[in-house]
Parts: sequence; C-alpha cells; structure tokens
Amino acid sequence: MEALALFLAALAAVLAVPVPKFLHTASFRARSPWVAMVLWQAIALAGGLSMVGAPIVYGLAPLGASVPESLGAAATLALAENTAAAAPPELRAWHIFALCAGVLLAGHLLLTLARTYFRVLGARRRHRQLVDLLSTPLTNTRDEADTQVIEHQTPLAYCLPGRTHASSVTVLSRGLLETLSAPELEAVVAHEQTHLRQRHHLLTMAFEAWYRALPWLPTNRYGREAVLELTEMLADDGALRHCSPETLLRSLALSSVEAPQQPEAPIGESRDCSDGPGTPAALITGARLQRLLAPPAPLGPLATSSTLLASAALLGVPTGLLLLS
Repeated sequence: MEALALFLAALAAVLAVPVPKFLHTASFRARSPWVAMVLWQAIALAGGLSMVGAPIVYGLAPLGASVPESLGAAATLALAENTAAAAPPELRAWHIFALCAGVLLAGHLLLTLARTYFRVLGARRRHRQLVDLLSTPLTNTRDEADTQVIEHQTPLAYCLPGRTHASSVTVLSRGLLETLSAPELEAVVAHEQTHLRQRHHLLTMAFEAWYRALPWLPTNRYGREAVLELTEMLADDGALRHCSPETLLRSLALSSVEAPQQPEAPIGESRDCSDGPGTPAALITGARLQRLLAPPAPLGPLATSSTLLASAALLGVPTGLLLLS
C-alpha cells in the first residue's frame, strides 16, 4: 500500500509539472489536434486521480493489504464504539492527516466542478433569453443548428450550447454579416457549429473548473490554454470541410481585427460560449495560424496509436492499481 501511494505521488508530480510544460509547446498538437486532446484529457484525469489517491492510499495503508480491504476496515473503525481501542497500532496521526487531506482535496475538486457547471448553466440560460429577445433568425446558412443575428456593428461570432445540438444556437453580429463575403460567412458558421457538434464546451468547462480549483498547478494552467487552442484547431478543421484555408484565414482576419477584448465573464462562459473567429485575438495563436498557412502532415498511424495507447495506460494503470492492489 505504501509503495502504491509512493507510485501515485510520483505519477502526480510528473503529470503536474514536466509533462504539461513539454506538451504545451509540442509540435504534434498542430498535426493531429484530436490526438493531443485525448492525451490532455488522460493527463488531467490521471493526474487528478493520482494526486487525490496518493494521500488516501497512504492514510489507509495501516488498515489493510489492499485498497478495498482498507476501505472496509476504515468504515468498520469509524462505526466502532471505541475507535482508539479498535485502531491498529500502526495507525499514526500522519496517516489520519493524509487521509483527511486526500478526502478534502477530492471534495474540493468535485465541488468546484459542480459549482462551475451550475454557474455556467445559469449564465448561459440568461444569455440565451437575451439572444431570443434581441436577435433575428438567419436562414441562408447551413442549418445544422439555429443561427441568430444581433444588431451590433462589432464583427462577432460565438455559439451558445444547449442540452442537445438542436437546442444550440450560433450568434452572429450585423457587423460580421456586413464585413464578410458569403463564403467567409459560411466558414465562420461552420467553425462555430463544429464547436457545438463536438461539444467542445464540455471539455473547456472541465479544465476551467480544475484551473479555478488549483490555479497554481502547472498542469491546470497549461491544460486550460492547450485545450482552448485545440478546440479552435478542431473547429478550424470542421470549417475546412466546407471552405478553403484561404477563405477561413480571411474570415479570421476580417472578423478579429476590430474584435474587442471581452470583459470577465462568469466561470467558463467566455470560453465555451464565445470561442470563435470573433473572439479576442489571444485565441488566434501562432500555431493555429501556421497550420492554416502551411497545413502540416497528420501524425502517422504508429505515432497516433502510441499516443492513444499511452493515454489509455495513464487512465488504466492507476485505476487498476487502486481497484486491485
């Protein structure tokens, strides 16, 4: 048990600092964004599981030879009339401290995720009500999702996810319609609808929640930035199925030059509801533009398989050890 706790602590340390710093600037993210996205999700989940599991496993170590056995012994000990007498002599104050720290950390992460989720839902609901009141439908685009136009001269495009794809909406400004040509407008709409169809808001919301819970942790900071960039690359790929790279680049340039920096929004709102060509230029990164100007070759089958296998191992190994050790 103590060896397992040490392994989880070492894994958490590796996934918290060196790995995120390396992946943050890794060139392969532009070649196959979906592979990089899978890897980042695995790193976040495995890192969180290891960071929470290490102190819990260490705290349970004196109570049994395996995690399930120790959990049963801990429950029995908690219900005992005389806890001090029933506790094994190997159980020390630092074991109890580690166990409490792990449980509190897990609760903090889960509560932050729940708080983020409900705050975003509430903000998105109010935003949708305003859009319904102040916008008019646009019908001359690909009608995969509802598209609305607001009367505002700033070139702007963003998406409001709903519970289903059919209930989602893409919002365009009048200034955007007057700035872009028909092919460029189609590229913007395809970009936004890719965000909706692939449910990118769920990915960004989760990383935003982890960042809010532990902003000092490199994996959360780098992970949030990387996932935002990767969702934009994936949305670009969706738009490129309907337009040329040149058309998408023109739409990015024309709709981003005058786009103002958005004020601070509710947690997650500015990133999962306003992430498109009309958003702040910070999301139009150099790597994103470079892959549109000179599209790189995607990762080969061997590199893709190896990365996906590593992602599966990151999730499967610590989970299996916790359940079976």
